[in-house]
Amino acid sequence: MENRQKAEAFASLGLNDVLLELLAKQGYKQPTPIQSKLIPILQKGESVTASAQTGSGKTLAYLLPALMQINPDASEIAHHYPRLFILSPTKELAQQIYEVSKPFAEVLGLRTVLLQGGGKRSDETRRLERGVDLVIATPQRALEHIEARHIDIRSIKHFVVDEADMMFDMGFVSYIEKILARMTGRAQKIIVSATITPRVVKLAKAYIKPIRQVELDPPGKIADTITQRLYPVLRSRKDALLSWLISANNYGRVLVFVRKKELADGVAESLREWGYKVGILHGERMHQERKKSLHAFRAGEIQILVATDIAARGLDIPELDVVINYDIPHVKHDFIHRVGRTGRAGREGVAITLVSPDEIEQLNDLHKLLGNRIEEVILPDFAPKEIKARGRLLPGNHIAPRRPKSKRGANKAGELRGKKRKTTKRDAWKRIDETKATSGSKKSSKRKSRK
Repeated sequence: MENRQKAEAFASLGLNDVLLELLAKQGYKQPTPIQSKLIPILQKGESVTASAQTGSGKTLAYLLPALMQINPDASEIAHHYPRLFILSPTKELAQQIYEVSKPFAEVLGLRTVLLQGGGKRSDETRRLERGVDLVIATPQRALEHIEARHIDIRSIKHFVVDEADMMFDMGFVSYIEKILARMTGRAQKIIVSATITPRVVKLAKAYIKPIRQVELDPPGKIADTITQRLYPVLRSRKDALLSWLISANNYGRVLVFVRKKELADGVAESLREWGYKVGILHGERMHQERKKSLHAFRAGEIQILVATDIAARGLDIPELDVVINYDIPHVKHDFIHRVGRTGRAGREGVAITLVSPDEIEQLNDLHKLLGNRIEEVILPDFAPKEIKARGRLLPGNHIAPRRPKSKRGANKAGELRGKKRKTTKRDAWKRIDETKATSGSKKSSKRKSRK
């Protein structure tokens, strides 16, 4: 009864006593804003697209109402077959969703299975044949089992696409479309993401009718519990500054983000030379290696985890006090996801960004996204000379884009900008097209003048 009273705030959302008891035991006292808004809508069986800032509790927001509809009275289940299907872009996020969902499914007598590349497909098949109620899967492995008829997609009552914008970035949308095309119109479809992009909206409109959109925060919103700081530094001094910040502030658990997997290996090796216990997480490492590094980091066996943006989405790492951006990500929205690994569920966190002079253009784009400037901290031992003299990285309230002096320089800058933007996935295609259009018009005008 005491536990039931502690989770009384969840009772108004229509959850049964069994789930309320479990929520209280696991320390959930108050529903987050996205949970308060989304759970009642999903309880009615409506299909939605939903977005809220990272760390806002979206997983439970779509999980609890689906489980309630499958077994509202927590009665004994006679027949187990897939009724809730959750797709996740990465193995790490799929594993986390599995761990979050398992106790809630078990208390309702429901069986859960995790399907992902790297695991034995034969073992997964046997579990599916024995009967499961909840399937959590990565897109390619999910489609493999569906095409092999190990899963009857027509039985699915609730279908969730988690981190939908990341599905596009990683090239998984074709798998999702094939799965959606096989589903019946009766299934409740839920598309969830930290940012709802035009491509996500297009996907939703194609397969969800009628559709309802729930959006709590603007795209550039970062939790108020996170304190941000920016440190100007020479690129050649980034490793030394990184080590100094960790040591000087006595940070116990640090997640360091870098753009490229090769850089992750180099930064990790540098930190090890300074005497730190370091793990690595990026796409080129074997799944078991990634799983081992993440487990050791969560357990406190290693102090620092160096990761690419594969770790920026959805991962919940308890007691993570600080995130350090070794560089600014190619896709500016990934900065929000990186920073969102700390300051979760109302806890306070710190986000530090190291910026070298060659990243000023990306920093300007980032400030436009966030709508404000990040506090700058000038350290004389690490900052470039011109920045020490000026007293800040960016002069004035903003900095204008660099403009080359000659036409030849303009073409060069355009070419370089195009090369960089090809790697930026989601938010760069418009700029590439504009660069090509400008270049094409210049060539056309030159041909006309010669004539």
